[in-house]
Amino acid sequence: MADLAAHVGVPLSSAYRYITLLREEGLVEPAPGNDSLYRLGARATAVGRAAADTDTDLLNATRSHLQALRDATDESAILMRRAGDSVVCIDRAESRHPVRLQIELGQVMPTHVGSAGRILLAALPAERRTLYLTDVLPTLADDRQVDALMPEALDRIVDTGWTESFDEFDEGVWGCAAAITDATGVVAAIGTAGPVYRFDEPARWAAIAAVRSAADGASNSLRAASELSS
Repeated sequence: MADLAAHVGVPLSSAYRYITLLREEGLVEPAPGNDSLYRLGARATAVGRAAADTDTDLLNATRSHLQALRDATDESAILMRRAGDSVVCIDRAESRHPVRLQIELGQVMPTHVGSAGRILLAALPAERRTLYLTDVLPTLADDRQVDALMPEALDRIVDTGWTESFDEFDEGVWGCAAAITDATGVVAAIGTAGPVYRFDEPARWAAIAAVRSAADGASNSLRAASELSS
């Protein structure tokens, strides 16, 4: 368990708590003959299959909006979804600029870092959000990042559906993201980011408007696809 806690960067007590929750949900189980090792449970396999189907629907519904966002801002556009206590990039449309945001497909990042992660963090149920922040906040030294993770700041994200970040993913990078929703709630975040020197005040607000428009369009496409398949 100590190795697991060190690998994911959480206190040992938190690792025990997470494993207990996962066992109760049937997502992990002790390995045969060794209670100190764990493997994926049967339910995790089923969840994985369902997630793959969901990702396909999400990608199909959002790809044109992701590309339109890249074209509107001339900056890299990304599509992120939650994966446990992290977020993962499941699609991207790269900027044509030689200096651009570098996020790889499948790249995993902490949920509290960057605008897309905070969109997905804010959408969590209050209890899960609090549990996550209890572990994360004591590790942060940047007061601006701490302020962005306060309950009132996350509640504002829920109300507005978008947020922005400065110097979080990399120094000198500005980013903005907005929530993509379906009938169940927030399912992903779409955003753009690039060097802060390319975002003066008019460019910044134009990018925010483009991100919000892309999120609205993707949400509408996702709902329409769901209605057609039901």
